[in-house]
Amino acid sequence: MSDRRDDNDPRELTGAYALDAVDTGEREAFERAAGRSENLQAEADELRETALLLALSADPVAPSERLKIDLMAKIASTPQEMPTRSESRPAESAPVDPQPQVAQSAEALPLAASSTPAELKASRRWFSGPIGLVAGVAAAAALFIGGGFVGGALSPDAPVVIDASATELAEITAASDSQRTTVELDGGTTATLVWSEELGRSAVVTDGLEPLPDDKVYEAWYIDSEGAVPAGTFTASGAGTAWHVLEGTMAAGATVGVTVEPAGGSETPTTDPVIVVESA
Repeated sequence: MSDRRDDNDPRELTGAYALDAVDTGEREAFERAAGRSENLQAEADELRETALLLALSADPVAPSERLKIDLMAKIASTPQEMPTRSESRPAESAPVDPQPQVAQSAEALPLAASSTPAELKASRRWFSGPIGLVAGVAAAAALFIGGGFVGGALSPDAPVVIDASATELAEITAASDSQRTTVELDGGTTATLVWSEELGRSAVVTDGLEPLPDDKVYEAWYIDSEGAVPAGTFTASGAGTAWHVLEGTMAAGATVGVTVEPAGGSETPTTDPVIVVESA
């Protein structure tokens, strides 16, 4: 009997498949094998569930604020795709970050007026397949929870939410219908809206957003033809990056706006929007 590993045996890919750490060819080979073996599929499902439980039970650690900011901005604004497998593997080259998509400035858009759709829209899945979706949430939750991410912003003084907000953002990003739209404002500030119509949830991630004085907050709004509905407040960190999972349910085609309001927020907007992003 030989105890050597057979690299061509799909069963050797069970753990990697459960964590979405396989390429396209390996994924297809494993799924063909799993389609013929209930035990193999059950083993992958158990490993996936274990990864999720381990992620959610991890003890919090305290990475640097810069790491948290960079990670959050990258996840929300960078579309992720599975690589295409090639029979001949070319020499590896340095990765190039995809450029964010740009739409018109929010400053020209009134809060309650109807506007044209954003010029460009990113509509991509973070991971492919149910296994990858849950594994993606597990991985994101492990990073967010382990990093002590805050619920409404990346401010060092904000309260820490161990799993609720981090898991919500991970689920939105990993949803099968997850979409992104990025707008660029004057001064180089960018705002990325990430949303899932299936979940009815959305989040805004900004880069270059100015910190506000203590008596002011940013407030998010769901905007339609009938007006604006408050969706929670947040602050920007000293590095100018902030993220916020909007409260309430997002309707299909909704517009998301952000205004500057007194601390504690407002029932209706009291200022013109500094950010407007359309999902339609």
